[in-house]
Amino acid sequence: MSKTSKAKKGKTAEKRNLRVIYPEYFDKNLSWRMGRRVPTKLAYEEPELKRVALAAQKAGYEVFLDSNKHYSKTWYEQKGRLMITKDGSKETQLREIARNLSKVNLPKPSVEKKKTDSKKKTKKGSVYRQKTR
Repeated sequence: MSKTSKAKKGKTAEKRNLRVIYPEYFDKNLSWRMGRRVPTKLAYEEPELKRVALAAQKAGYEVFLDSNKHYSKTWYEQKGRLMITKDGSKETQLREIARNLSKVNLPKPSVEKKKTDSKKKTKKGSVYRQKTR
C-alpha cells in the first residue's frame, strides 16, 4: 500500500466522526419539505452560518466551517455548512443547537458615520431656487 492511500484513509476516518449541518435546518421560513429539521418553536428567522456555528460551540461541539458549500434543496443560496463532532443522534444535536440560537449574540457590524458640519452649505442665488413673493 502506498503512502497516499494511507493518508486518504486517515482523512475519511476523520470525516466519519463529523456530522454535516446546514443553516437551513433551523430556518423558520422553510417547511419540513424544503429542509427545516427542527420544530417551528425552536427554529430561527433566517439563521446565518456564524450564528449557527456559535450556537454549536455553546452547546459544546467542535465546529468546522465550510462557507463555499450550499444546501441541495436551496441550491440558489450559498449559505455554507458546518461540520460538528458526532455525539448521539443528529436530531438531539440539532435541537441542542436550536435552543442556543436565540441566546447567541452576534457582534453588529460597525457603521461609521461621516462627520458633517452642523452648518449646511447652500448656494446663494441658485438658478433653481424659486423667488418668494
